[in-house]
Amino acid sequence: MKIALFHNPGAGERALDGNQLIRLFAEAGHDVLYVPIQHGGWESVFRNRIDRAVVAGGDGTVSRLAPWLAARDIPFCILPLGTANNCAKTLGQTDPVEVVVANLHSASIRKVDLGTVTMPIGQLVFIESVGIGLLAQLMIEMRKREKKKNSRSRLTRTERLTGAVKHLRSLAKQYPESTCELELDDKILTGKFLLVEVANMGLIGPNLNLIPNVDPSDGAFEVVWIGANQRAEFRDYLRELQNGYEPKPPIQTTRCRQILLRQVDAPTHVDSEVFATMTTPIVVHNQTGALDLLVIGEKGEEVSSKQ
Repeated sequence: MKIALFHNPGAGERALDGNQLIRLFAEAGHDVLYVPIQHGGWESVFRNRIDRAVVAGGDGTVSRLAPWLAARDIPFCILPLGTANNCAKTLGQTDPVEVVVANLHSASIRKVDLGTVTMPIGQLVFIESVGIGLLAQLMIEMRKREKKKNSRSRLTRTERLTGAVKHLRSLAKQYPESTCELELDDKILTGKFLLVEVANMGLIGPNLNLIPNVDPSDGAFEVVWIGANQRAEFRDYLRELQNGYEPKPPIQTTRCRQILLRQVDAPTHVDSEVFATMTTPIVVHNQTGALDLLVIGEKGEEVSSKQ
């Protein structure tokens, strides 16, 4: 069985380097093809036969690999090495590398949804969420801050998440509300919002647990929004998070399978890719069961890959 190990060496706190990972898998008897993805050209690995994949990195790495794995029906698991690890935590993919190595061959398969965003400029695939407003702006500003201060490599994962929540609360104080008009299946949502998120995962941004009971395998998205009149409540919620509590988020939510964005006047993100402006209309729809997720530690039926 050929296992492709996709690794982002710069993810998170860089606790494991490539040589360590290769050795751990090789000592367990796995036939490993090591694929570092920090440089261009890694996509050529898909010319080879791949039976299983391990994605070692954070949410950005998972997002980059998901469309390729879905298109080729390659079962995969996540080795979470990033900062937030929203996808891994939502999907229960939090086992240490030793457990992953020991149970890779006997893992069962779980179908997981993907999302597709169709825009006038083209099409994108996402696994975590598509968002408008505050969280997209947070991504823009945190990247600028980290680049300016060169702080990413000096901070721990916890320090980066804590700093992001703190900055989000500060940003939410005066961030201008966005005017949006969306069609959610057959319902219209229009008004002024601090943020709107079309979520496939329950954790979003700096580990905000906005949708505790999300099911990324149910063929639908959770659409969550915070209205302009909820600014104070949202800032209180973030303050409680900073103090170590887990309060109920002040959100409104509904489930749907397809979303039409008719009007958007704020920064937008598709997973970790951020757009300062986007031309509408934009259609978001669910790819039900597009991914084959390996559930480590549970025996299941073999799923063959199309090569």
